[in-house]
Amino acid sequence: MHPHKLSTLRTDAPPQGAEESAPTLVRRDLAPLSLRPAAPPVTSDACLACKSVYNYPLARWEDMPLSVLGLPRSTEEARNMRGFVLDVRQCASCGHVFHTDFHYDHIPYRNGSNLVYNDGAAWKAYQDELAEEWISSYGLSGKRIVEIGCGEGRFLQRMQRAGNHCIGFEPGSDAARAAAAGIECYPEYFQGSRLFDLRADAIICRHVLEHLADPLDFLEDISIACSAAGIAPLFLAEVPCIEKALEQNRINDFLYEHVSNFTCSSFCTLFERAGFRVLDLRTRFQEEVVTIAARPRLSHTQREVHARAQRFRLEVEEKIARTRRTLEAWRTAGMRVALWGATGKGAALMNMVGITPDLCDLVIDSDVRKVGGFVPGTGQLIQGPQALLDEPADRILICTNWRARDIEREIRQVHGMDAELFVVHDHGVVHLVDDLVL
Repeated sequence: MHPHKLSTLRTDAPPQGAEESAPTLVRRDLAPLSLRPAAPPVTSDACLACKSVYNYPLARWEDMPLSVLGLPRSTEEARNMRGFVLDVRQCASCGHVFHTDFHYDHIPYRNGSNLVYNDGAAWKAYQDELAEEWISSYGLSGKRIVEIGCGEGRFLQRMQRAGNHCIGFEPGSDAARAAAAGIECYPEYFQGSRLFDLRADAIICRHVLEHLADPLDFLEDISIACSAAGIAPLFLAEVPCIEKALEQNRINDFLYEHVSNFTCSSFCTLFERAGFRVLDLRTRFQEEVVTIAARPRLSHTQREVHARAQRFRLEVEEKIARTRRTLEAWRTAGMRVALWGATGKGAALMNMVGITPDLCDLVIDSDVRKVGGFVPGTGQLIQGPQALLDEPADRILICTNWRARDIEREIRQVHGMDAELFVVHDHGVVHLVDDLVL
């Protein structure tokens, strides 16, 4: 099926190593409004596509029931259905249309009757042609394809005919029907972490993003997971396009279940903000839907952050264990040990490591205002340096690294103490020697 004229965006992937340029969006201008221009108000409702808080009110209904899920089975049930506020706004930055007061838990996706008619002749023909186009345009034969929100698996069956290994994710009741149709289907919500195992060549997501309370977070999760896994699967998505409805003042396109109503601009913006490079954007099916083809931009920063976070988490666990073992060994050896630095970073260290009074009860602080108080959380009495002049410590653990050299000078030069000095550094407790880099 040829794309319709409302909008079309097409870029070829740049050669490897070439600088990427932003895709160009061509669209028909909307008729100018005969209203006096006004600056958009700042609101507490952020755009779901770009997070801007500047938006224009479009329409508001105070008592709208669910109209897609939860089909009532009696007149009484229908008339007593719960109503919700449908406050429709348009983002002043990217043009996205969304409604406020949306609560995902109001919608029974797992057990609701999502009765969408998919057997119309024109709609079936369109899906056939779309599948064929995506297969031929992107070489999707013999690939591993994941569909998010696959429903009964009908679109995946079309992709399966090209020899693709198709995997569906469907948290609703349609999952069983997809499995019965021969689709490897998981009855769960999709998370980006699944890509580490699935290693998908392509991801399909049709008529799902408009239902999500935060589609940007959802796509960012996938983009970041791809960077961490070192894969760049093709992402093919489709959503209803609201532009024609806006042109025709068509109000029945606004549904509570559709928290997002995408324009071409906002659909492109959503993917770019989430870390994707847009390859193709166009309206289809008489301008009622918009599709996108994109790939995640594999970010070196994201990979570095992921690796560093993993290392930090594992090494900190071991560091805490080593610090406790050191303090326990000092206590067992009968040493008089003092902790220097009672609040702030000192208190944080004591609580994070679990240095309670039974492990070390002598806490010193240079600030006379803190003396006589108690360490937040762990409860040791805070004493001044005089406590160590009266009864010297064998070892002092300085609990704040960034002020460790100042405290060292105070201990040595002001108070003349000769106790061994230590800090928690790198992998555990270490001597505070002259050449230690803090």
